[in-house]
Order: sequence, then C-alpha cells, then structure tokens
Amino acid sequence: MNPDLMAQLSRSQRAAVESAGYRVVRWAAAREVLQTRVEKGRIAGPVGEFLTHWMSLAPTHEDDAELWLSFDDELKLAGGGAVLARSPLERAFLHLPALRPFWRQELRQQHFDALRILIPQAWLLDPAQVPPGAVIQGLGSVSWEQARQKPEREWEIQDPKGLVRKDGSLGMAGRESILTAASTTGVLLNARYGRNEAGQVVLRTIEEAAP
Repeated sequence: MNPDLMAQLSRSQRAAVESAGYRVVRWAAAREVLQTRVEKGRIAGPVGEFLTHWMSLAPTHEDDAELWLSFDDELKLAGGGAVLARSPLERAFLHLPALRPFWRQELRQQHFDALRILIPQAWLLDPAQVPPGAVIQGLGSVSWEQARQKPEREWEIQDPKGLVRKDGSLGMAGRESILTAASTTGVLLNARYGRNEAGQVVLRTIEEAAP
C-alpha cells in the first residue's frame, strides 16, 4: 500500500478505489446469473433475443487469479485483469436500460449506482430505428450517426473483443459493434485486491501507473 498516494485522493475517491474490487466481483457473479437466465430462455421476447445475440459475441471470462484494476485520472475504471473491467461489450450490458431491474436486484441499488459511476458508458449498436420523439439513452441523440457527430466528444467504434474499428462507417453498418467515448486520459493508478481471512475482497496495494 502506498499511503502517500492514497492521501492525495479525496475521502470519496479513496472509498471508490477501496471498494472497486469487491464491486467488480459482485458484478461478475451477477453477470453469471444473467448468462444462465438468457441461456435457459428465462428472459423472453425481443430483449431475450437481443441478449442471446450479443452474449454469443462476449469474450470468455477467464480472469487472473489475482484481481487488479486500473483507473484513469477521473477515477473511472480504465482496465484490469477482469474481463468485465476491459470489455466494452460488458460495460454496455451494465448500462443497458432494459437490464436495470435485473442489475438492481442482483447487485443491490447501492452497488449498482456505484458501478454505473465507476464504469464508463458504452452502447451496443442496434439496427432498430429509434422511435419518433425518442432519443438514445445517455446520448440524447435520435440516431447513432447523430451521436457520433457530436463535437464535444471523440468516439470510437470497437468490436466485441475491444479492438477499434478503423472504418467507423463500416463499423456502424456491421451492427456487431460497440460505441464508446474515446479516452482522453491515460491510466493514473493500478490497484490490486485480494481476500482477507474473512473472505472479504480488500485493497492490497495501489501504485501510480508507469508513464
């Protein structure tokens, strides 16, 4: 542990970093429940079909034995050893409006709210037209093309494995892509977590990222 580094963070920032490992572990457990429900057809209708398609593209969840996470200078999750931490597809699932009732139930409201602040947003490109008078949740745009043209943000289109699609137009047309806001900052902190004698996930070490 680097006490000097922790001292530079505000109380709320320290709490966010300290609890991030535990919350990512909870997220991973809830994600397994979601996978099971979809595979067994317990989520019916268009939402179930939508999730079945996208989950077939999800990366394999083979994580490091030791949990580590990276944070940017806004204390947003920037990556890590857990697939959930670095997959734009999994980030999009967490922020998907149709799944909010599920996440609230499985994670509990407090942890769901904290994860939504910690995890950068991402959007699954959907071929369905946005209904008249509606906007894309979190973007305030009536179409994906309009969202990408917003000057205040720089966008990336990634494939389900996190690789950036160089041709944005082809990425939009492929509809097996994820829209993300391009990161404007690098990694600031790396944190490692482990379990204590009581089995609780706790922060073990924190260090500045190499320049």
